[in-house]
Amino acid sequence: MSEALAAIERLPDGRVRGAGELGFEQAAQALARGSMLYEGGRGDVEVDLSGLRQVDSATLAVLLAWAARAARAGVALRFTGAPAGLLALA
Repeated sequence: MSEALAAIERLPDGRVRGAGELGFEQAAQALARGSMLYEGGRGDVEVDLSGLRQVDSATLAVLLAWAARAARAGVALRFTGAPAGLLALA
């Protein structure tokens, strides 16, 4: 059994960090929780992905959906710290 996405949290410096697993099993939950990235139109937001332990093509789909929704809200997302497995998919 796979664990749920551990966290999507806003850090005191304004960055957002994702940690835990973000694969097929967690994609719907992560997609919904991602609204905190762009609600209120906060300008540019850095999303630190270095805490993700499991990624697959669903991860990439969630990140693209977050970016599209954020752009519609006037927010630009900048993803940093992407795991090697995610970079290989992209």
